[in-house]
Amino acid sequence: MLLRGIISHPLPSLYLKTPLRLRSYAPIATTITNKYSISNKDLESQGFLLRRTISNHNLDHLNSVFMAVSFPKHDPEKIKLALENTNSLLWVEHKKTQKLVAFARVTGDNVFNAIIWDVC
Repeated sequence: MLLRGIISHPLPSLYLKTPLRLRSYAPIATTITNKYSISNKDLESQGFLLRRTISNHNLDHLNSVFMAVSFPKHDPEKIKLALENTNSLLWVEHKKTQKLVAFARVTGDNVFNAIIWDVC
């Protein structure tokens, strides 16, 4: 502490009276099982269909999903062209209603790079 130009030690009241002790906790044995994928069979058993081709898709449903997640609405012909130039796509629809519930597509150079698009 600096008092009138003289360097002194801190006041005794500023010292910790007892040493700081860190609590030690017993290790907790936990098993974390995060399942980040689902098989086609499991998906179908829950009432969904997974499609990976561009044929027989309702592009109006895709536009509806785009708008639901604040993507812009696109011309169906441009969507069709984009899908034709897509390397891989995932189209998940509800079996009973045949409504699209999830979509994603991938483009790339087929060697090093790939870009994931339109995840919704």
